[in-house]
Amino acid sequence: MKSADRTLVENQLQAAQSAPTAQPTASLSVPGSFETKPTSVLLDECRVGWTAFSSLPNPGDEANALSMSPEALSALYQGTRSQETLPDDVIEKFLSEAYYGEWYHHTGFMLFTVFFTWLVTKLGGGLMACLVIGAFLATYHQTNMRRLRRNTRDDINREMSINRLETDEESVDWMNHFLSRFWLIYEPVLSAQIIGTADAILVESTPSFLDSIRLSTFTLGTKAPRIDGIKTYPRTEPNVVCMDWKLSFIPNDIMDLSKRDLQSKVNPKIVLTIRVGKGMLGAGMPILLEDLAFSGTLRLKFKLFNEFPHVKTVEASFLDKPVFDYVLKPVGGDTFGFDINNIPGLQSFVQEQVHATLGPMMYAPNNYLVDVAGMMAGGVDLDAANGVLGLTLYSANNLKGSDLFGSLDPYVTFHIGNTMNTELGRTAAFEDTSDPKWDETHFLLINTLSDNLCLQVMDRNVGRKDTLVGVAMFDLKELLEQQAEGLTLTVTRNGKSVGDIKCDLRYFPISQPEKQEDGTVVPVAESNSGVLRFLVHECKELGNEKKGFGLPLVGSSDTNAYAIAKVNGVEKLRTMVFKRSVNPRWYKWVEMFVADKTKLNLSVDVMDSNEFTDDVCLGRFSSRLVDIEEQITKQGQDWWTLKDGIGKIHLGAVWKPVVMTGFSEGLGHGTYRPPIGVVRIEVLEAKDLKNVEALTGGKSDPYVRVLSGTQVRGQTEYIDDNLDPVWDTCLYVPVHSLREDLILEVMDYNDIQKDKFLGLTELVLKDIVKEVKVEEQSVYEAMDTVDRWTELLSNDRKKSKGSLHYVASFFPTLELAQQAKTPKDTETVEGTPAPETPAPETPAPETPATDMPLPLPEKDVHGELIQYTQDKSKINLLAYESGILKVTIHSASIKDKAKVTADIMLDSNDPQYKTAQIKGSHLPFNETADAFVKEMDFSRLMVRIKTVSDSKDDSNLGFWISPVSDLVRQIQNRSAEDDTEKEYPLSNSNGGTIRLSFDFIPVVKFKLDPKESLENQGNLTVTAIKANNLKGVDRSGTSDPYVVFTFNGEKVHKTDTYKKQLSPVFKNEVFTVPVLQRIGTSLVAEVYDWDQIGKDELLGQCTISFTADQVESFAAREVELPLNTEGSIRVRLLWQPQLLARKRTGTSIFSATTRMFTSVPGAGGKVLGAGIGAGGKVLGAGIGAGGKVLGGGVSVIGGGVSAIGGGIGSGVSAIGGGIGGGVSAIGGGIGSGIRGIGKLGGSKKPSPSEIPPVPSVRTQSLPTEPAMATPTPEITRSNTSMHGSTMEPTLSSESNTPYLGRPSEDSIIGSNGTITISVVGARNLKAMDRGGTSDPYARVRIGTKVIGKTKHIKKTLVPEWNETFSTKVGSAKTVLDFKVKDHNTINDVDIGEVAFDLWDNVRPGQPFDGWLTLKPEGTGEIHIRVEQSNEGNSNNRGLFGKIL
Repeated sequence: MKSADRTLVENQLQAAQSAPTAQPTASLSVPGSFETKPTSVLLDECRVGWTAFSSLPNPGDEANALSMSPEALSALYQGTRSQETLPDDVIEKFLSEAYYGEWYHHTGFMLFTVFFTWLVTKLGGGLMACLVIGAFLATYHQTNMRRLRRNTRDDINREMSINRLETDEESVDWMNHFLSRFWLIYEPVLSAQIIGTADAILVESTPSFLDSIRLSTFTLGTKAPRIDGIKTYPRTEPNVVCMDWKLSFIPNDIMDLSKRDLQSKVNPKIVLTIRVGKGMLGAGMPILLEDLAFSGTLRLKFKLFNEFPHVKTVEASFLDKPVFDYVLKPVGGDTFGFDINNIPGLQSFVQEQVHATLGPMMYAPNNYLVDVAGMMAGGVDLDAANGVLGLTLYSANNLKGSDLFGSLDPYVTFHIGNTMNTELGRTAAFEDTSDPKWDETHFLLINTLSDNLCLQVMDRNVGRKDTLVGVAMFDLKELLEQQAEGLTLTVTRNGKSVGDIKCDLRYFPISQPEKQEDGTVVPVAESNSGVLRFLVHECKELGNEKKGFGLPLVGSSDTNAYAIAKVNGVEKLRTMVFKRSVNPRWYKWVEMFVADKTKLNLSVDVMDSNEFTDDVCLGRFSSRLVDIEEQITKQGQDWWTLKDGIGKIHLGAVWKPVVMTGFSEGLGHGTYRPPIGVVRIEVLEAKDLKNVEALTGGKSDPYVRVLSGTQVRGQTEYIDDNLDPVWDTCLYVPVHSLREDLILEVMDYNDIQKDKFLGLTELVLKDIVKEVKVEEQSVYEAMDTVDRWTELLSNDRKKSKGSLHYVASFFPTLELAQQAKTPKDTETVEGTPAPETPAPETPAPETPATDMPLPLPEKDVHGELIQYTQDKSKINLLAYESGILKVTIHSASIKDKAKVTADIMLDSNDPQYKTAQIKGSHLPFNETADAFVKEMDFSRLMVRIKTVSDSKDDSNLGFWISPVSDLVRQIQNRSAEDDTEKEYPLSNSNGGTIRLSFDFIPVVKFKLDPKESLENQGNLTVTAIKANNLKGVDRSGTSDPYVVFTFNGEKVHKTDTYKKQLSPVFKNEVFTVPVLQRIGTSLVAEVYDWDQIGKDELLGQCTISFTADQVESFAAREVELPLNTEGSIRVRLLWQPQLLARKRTGTSIFSATTRMFTSVPGAGGKVLGAGIGAGGKVLGAGIGAGGKVLGGGVSVIGGGVSAIGGGIGSGVSAIGGGIGGGVSAIGGGIGSGIRGIGKLGGSKKPSPSEIPPVPSVRTQSLPTEPAMATPTPEITRSNTSMHGSTMEPTLSSESNTPYLGRPSEDSIIGSNGTITISVVGARNLKAMDRGGTSDPYARVRIGTKVIGKTKHIKKTLVPEWNETFSTKVGSAKTVLDFKVKDHNTINDVDIGEVAFDLWDNVRPGQPFDGWLTLKPEGTGEIHIRVEQSNEGNSNNRGLFGKIL
């Protein structure tokens, strides 16, 4: 080392030791931000910056500045160049600028001078006075012209400057002067950063035959880069600045340097030392690069915007090929080096290669784009993950290997973009199978959703390279709209299908802060799940402490350090070996997905690599992630002292939270856990929802759905055009783990398009469920009910618009103590491997056994009494009214190939589970799901096969329906040897079948609210029989009575008028009222006396309540009701609990089938005159005459398994002819009419434990004649089988449509027959005459055929026609057109009309009776009654779909 350099180094060391110690500051690598590279600790042998080659001090070194005066420091850098200054140009001002300079000022002063001269001469003034005035005029004129010239000059200069900007270049000497001063200070720092970064890269790129490659010398010299000129283009967009910069970096150009500058000048110099050999036998070979030169014209285009940093993007491009030159001496260094550019043709070849590389990037017209705003926001790191892709891979089917011989051992690797890109993960390999079942979930870190996900199926081979089976592709852009659930991806090889893969995909973006409109910033959502970037920067002072050269030196020059980063003891990162340095630099990082950061430990082992011995540990670091995060953010710490060694390590950690509530333990495809209980969610209302239909002039049609993992487990009805909807709907969702959090999503219903997202909220199970340890067994108990208003969130968990009100509670399943379980209890679902190490906080509860060993426990772990059979050998599952039904769909067969899913619906029109999509005619689903059973006596299960399409109709390729009680009875009676998997026929499938198996787990501590019971909703059929001893109000002592029935304030039926009678006998006065809520409602009967002139007089009224005294489920009962004045009325009441049809309006179609009972009564509106409900048999007038026979096999209330019907097996009673006096013969023992509401005739309901198993009864034929009624026969429930298997009734008159679900318009068909149309009356009609009245009549038409026309009634807006017409119709779509017109002598005038779809509203035995609104709006309503005759109709069905 030269003496001058040695002196300089000693001075710098002394200055560093005397300088105050810097306190640690907060690191920039805080969670959610991107790291910045730290200041490097360089090797002692490195020569960095121009100060290593010059005796001049660094002008930015404050320590040197304090050791000498400012004058002395300036003298060191003072050159010979000087700068001249121009003298100031001072203009005398005699007047304010407000009084001169304009043309009117000059004209006015001239006129004033002439006038004043005339005045002076007039007053006797002489020549001297005129000269004085002229002097003043000349002075003012001079000042005025001076300002005029200045303004003109400024205008000319302004225009000239604009033209000069467009055509000329301007110098930027001020910038060059600044660079010349700043360069001397910044160049050493820049050189040090370049060496630190380059060394880390060279360590990774060192070939194996070399010992090391090190950048030992780097300096760019003392002469700064120069801007030779700038040309500006002002005529651009207002937010764009465009300039051409002429740049040059020519250190060897000394023409503009002073003599003093030449003496201190340092040229650029770069030395790359390549070490060959090992250890002491190695030697370094320097490669020298010097005399660098560069010049070119660079066009810069800045795009501005109104947010910080206000520069959005910068585009850079070279207008011409830049010129560069260099001297490269690969051998010999400074002394004996030979410039290889002297080799002919080499220099031009290198230049061409450089231009060929840079040309496509930034030679005009190509631009190099720098996203400044993205860099400031930390979002342009292409290597950093900005989201997590949750991939659940279930299975593959029918894989076809490429090997002709040998077995197929498939596994799958995951790639983004194409299969040549980096592998993100892989599954396990299954041996010798073409139908592997992985059931694995992988979390893939991705940077963009604009690429494809590649699932590469490989065949594992031993002793040779694995072979390709095929590749399945998925476009990740689809995840921008919605999560991809139940996917079936086709695996292709050479364009041909070689199998299918079943999987789920969900994308979770990294949470970002959100800026509100008022400027406030909402911080990122907190989450223990997220992406961790762990950085290993460098170490310093490694090894054992030594002494040398009078200074403390650490370690030895032969230290070859590398680092191993571990996460929870698993190696995640291993750096390359940094040779021959105690201050190694790696700058390596690794990103990983973290499910729970509170349980994450990080450790780093720094090792010394040895060639012939074991590696030695130089130090260790270990800490929890949460501790590192706190130390970085709060304490500003980024260096840690190593343990078990000497030295420090520089680390960084960046935490990016990802909200993944409900995913980790949610229900998916292919995996199943036994349930721990059921969550009851009462969705009440929402406020101030987002309006996503504002552009179309409407409002959102909101509904709420509950998600568990990827499955929609239940949803409410949608409400038309309402931003403050009230649902009051109860949803029940089985849960299987304490971590299976539920998501409540508010959606906007669209009839054609996909439903739109309005917001979500999360229900964390730990808020309503607690885990209790009972003798080392996990028991899940309910906590207090949660009743909350919660703000809705967006998909990335930021605050959205609106709020939701719901109530949530938990009910556990029956759970036995561990010593009471049998081996059968611990079996897993067939085809589903049991987890090897289940999470300690979520042990899977087992299904209660039906074959119990002795001794039998009296209570379960929840303290609930266990119901056993009479012989105490089994748990009596039939004794439990509620529970969870587990359904395993093994496979299905259909006639034609199709891409389908299998849907499970239990007491619901909407699927509560959808299988993965699968294509073919033989469909191996092999999936297990469950659903909650509220009332076993009434619940029905449907499994349907539905094609995959974007349409929202309920068309299907086949379905199967069964009462849940029959399935539970099969489970109860089967033995251990019985095969649980059975094949069932599919209806509407042309010979299709489905293979299913079932299990049932009772739910304890649950009591169904009577308002939620199915018996609280249904149809009330009222038959008016007669009235007795009415009040006589006419002169003759008699009356002309008629009866008006009113339900909830709405008139639902009016009888005919019976002239001059006090005890009229009514004829064919039958109507049906759909009752949404039986509890608390009543039907009022009002008896009027008809008067031809004047108002009809009220004779009396009575109330028909829905109590057990007057109404009995499935039983026709005649009651005598006293009027409140005198007399009485006798009616026959038939209450049929069933599911009511609901009419969809607005953005939906009318559904003729029913919605299962989830609505909490009391909130819903009145349902009057609507469809009666699919599957309900409305008894007509023939009940009194004894003409109808109710279908057999109907589930009724009570302990006994009962049926209503005629001649359909043993123990079946009938309602039929001979009822005569109104005594309805219905078998005894039916049980209570409504639980907690009333009892049937005082009969006591048998306890469930007393119910004996009843064998299935197969009915071969149905009687054609009505059975005679018997007094009180024993009633049993029969299993009527339509296909020779378990009972499968169809609950509507539609032969191809199940009773659950909303059928498509095409599937709603009628049947041939005769319809009767009664036009009862109208109200609120529009006045068409001058007197404010009309003369209305009604016309009925089908197509172009007029069916009938009523008489016209004069001068009324509330006409009552009571006229009936009949016509024959077919099964095709039939629309009745009702038009009300005003009668005039010359020309009738239309008042209003309405179209009525016959088969959407009427079925055999299900008449329509209600009010229809006329169009246009405001023209009134018309009351009609339409029913179809049952004669000749072979498709008549009775209660709950039983064939009549």
